[in-house]
Amino acid sequence: METHTQPVGSADRVLRGLRITPTTMVVSGLVFAMVTSLVSARGGVWVLVGAGCVLATIACEWGYVAVSDRVGELGRRALVFVPLSNRIAEVAWLYGFWRLGVPAGVVVAAGAVSFTHEYVRSRAYIAGLRGSGMLTLGEHSGRGWAALAGYGIAGAVAVTGAPMAEGLGTGLMSIAATAWLLLGVLGLIQLTIVVSAALRK
Repeated sequence: METHTQPVGSADRVLRGLRITPTTMVVSGLVFAMVTSLVSARGGVWVLVGAGCVLATIACEWGYVAVSDRVGELGRRALVFVPLSNRIAEVAWLYGFWRLGVPAGVVVAAGAVSFTHEYVRSRAYIAGLRGSGMLTLGEHSGRGWAALAGYGIAGAVAVTGAPMAEGLGTGLMSIAATAWLLLGVLGLIQLTIVVSAALRK
């Protein structure tokens, strides 16, 4: 009897060698997210370090998908703990925004819209709604890129050491938080329209 072996990519060989599990990726991403707000609150070059932590969190989320596909571990635990870790990461990023001077109203509104978006979608899933229409402009990935842009650009400005760097950095962070909020509002409107139309059928 012939046996056929599938070629294993270099990335997959690395994952196998390190024995990385989906849980490892989730926990690592969550730790990086929590560290983001802690180090960024110190200001200056630490904001750029925070941007690195945001990027690491995003990388861990991508890694989670890759590892899960390899080991086939996308079960009920993923349905609970992955969204939970994403929400905690978002809270940590927004908390860092607030510590760096972004108005509390913008931070709270961005968080509230994001949580409402995810709540509506989770209830829609329970009602049996699926499909590409459930993906909107207000996805978690978009929030991650908004956070990365905010921390990254503000951190780069802080590194210059210019006299007005702190105020400029706060302004840039506020713009990123506002972008997060606007994407969330548009995504929530889009999701509400899709869900409402589906429930009328």
